[in-house]
Amino acid sequence: MADSNNSWRPSAMVESETQGEAPSGFSSIRLIGQRISLDILEPIKIQSTDDWKLLISELDEWGETPGDVNFEILSISDNERGLSIYIKSNKINWKAQFLPWGSDGRIQSRSQNAHSDMDVPLGGYTWKGRDIIIMRKSFNYIGKLGEQLTEYLISNNAEKTKSILFSTGEILGEYHSSVESSRVTPVDQKRWNNRFMKLEEILKSNTIWRAPFTRDTPCILSLGDVRFNDFYIKNDGSLCLCINPPRLADGLSKAKCEFPAIRDFACLIHDLSRLHHSTKSSIDITILRDSLIKGWIEKAPKKWCSYNAFYAHRGGLVIWEYEQSLMDVLEAFANQSGPPEPAVSIISRVIPFQRKMYNNRLPAAISFVSFFLGVSSIYNATPTNFSELFLPSLCVIIGFGGLYFYRKASPLPSKPITHL
Repeated sequence: MADSNNSWRPSAMVESETQGEAPSGFSSIRLIGQRISLDILEPIKIQSTDDWKLLISELDEWGETPGDVNFEILSISDNERGLSIYIKSNKINWKAQFLPWGSDGRIQSRSQNAHSDMDVPLGGYTWKGRDIIIMRKSFNYIGKLGEQLTEYLISNNAEKTKSILFSTGEILGEYHSSVESSRVTPVDQKRWNNRFMKLEEILKSNTIWRAPFTRDTPCILSLGDVRFNDFYIKNDGSLCLCINPPRLADGLSKAKCEFPAIRDFACLIHDLSRLHHSTKSSIDITILRDSLIKGWIEKAPKKWCSYNAFYAHRGGLVIWEYEQSLMDVLEAFANQSGPPEPAVSIISRVIPFQRKMYNNRLPAAISFVSFFLGVSSIYNATPTNFSELFLPSLCVIIGFGGLYFYRKASPLPSKPITHL
């Protein structure tokens, strides 16, 4: 398309001759790379109102949109997530964001269930159930939080950085509280583990990680990808969370499942790791993660951010950070942009971390056997004096003690895997 630089196209993937169906005004393009492929829809031309009318002529409309009359195209821009067109209609400025690889199909639901302080798409256009364009009214913000956070990290301003992180965690928690009453389904352990397996196969990773996820991490109306630049700074200094188009990796590895709230949080905490690494800040990453965690816990539904939700022996936060690292590597693979950090370092620590977790099973096994022997002894032969009760009671105490030490062996979520 001549109107933009097509910067959303992964640079190491080439266009295939195979083309699928496309609505009027769009072209269907298949991009292929080594072991990966991506089908995208791109607008052929956007230079006039007639071009816009053609683009939306075969699309299904939802929510509030500017329609196709009394408007003008103000400007066009693009980034790694797609094309954006700024439109003025009836004295109202709109921003149309094109989704070249579609979405997970839940943008409309997120917009309808999000709380009123969020910047969400007000409407959009779909084609055969696929999100093509999302529409939002243009608002003026004084900046993006990611840019401000970067400045504080570079200057090693720990107090302001911690304050921002705590507030950001609260805002994400508020979103999760707002969708708590909407769609919530049980843990989807099988699909989650299959997703890890497919990502590992594509990347030919030497890591294998599967987890028995806790019931405290049910599937919710998750955001999909959350970064600090998704938080905008308003004129009054307050923060606003924006629901933006999905990342490239979501198109390269389409999710066939829903996700838990802690996965959203893992996206944000992984973005903190990216910023901390890129700025080479001397602030201890552990205290920064702790501030972000405390902020999220303050506002998110208690069960979704409970001890069990963070418990590393059952996946916890760390396994979703691992997934985000795999997604970073997948995008770098599609762009041939070199090993992304800290994703590569996180993945390199997975095997030693798993070895440590495996070794922690010894006290768990001892505790189970001791507890079983103690309870069965008391059940089969009721003690009549202290001497008969002593040994079974000791076994029960050892059982509880072993279980306690096993759970305590799970690392704190504030400590990144690269520091274990």
